[in-house]
Amino acid sequence: MSLPKRMAVEDLVDMTAMVDIVFFVLIFFMVTSMEGVYASINMPTPDAQKTAAKGKRSIADYQNDKDCVIVRIDRNNTVWINDSETRSEQEILVRLREIRATSPRMLVLGNGEATHGTVVMVLDAGSDAGMKEVQLAVDDDS
Repeated sequence: MSLPKRMAVEDLVDMTAMVDIVFFVLIFFMVTSMEGVYASINMPTPDAQKTAAKGKRSIADYQNDKDCVIVRIDRNNTVWINDSETRSEQEILVRLREIRATSPRMLVLGNGEATHGTVVMVLDAGSDAGMKEVQLAVDDDS
């Protein structure tokens, strides 16, 4: 009968570091997968019957509507609220809260070259200000 071969200390693999790495990778993927859930904007599904009943409206129709505030984003990401330039995100939020009582609806006219971050920042400010109806349109002329 032969005795089992003795293993040298160098032949053993220390799995402690491997378990730590797997644990950190698992935490990383859990945190990053939840970021997509928190960073999304809820958008209602369009209703074709309601849209057909309202009819198409032009930008001039919105400009003549006293219940609607128009927020323009130009190609340099400058935000204009009712033809008045705003300089910061906080100022946008304050101005929209002031206007909300008289104009509960908001139309965001974004230039095609404006960045996505600026448009989302304006949409978030409108939501935080309590705008009842927020619409988005692209206007390449501004």
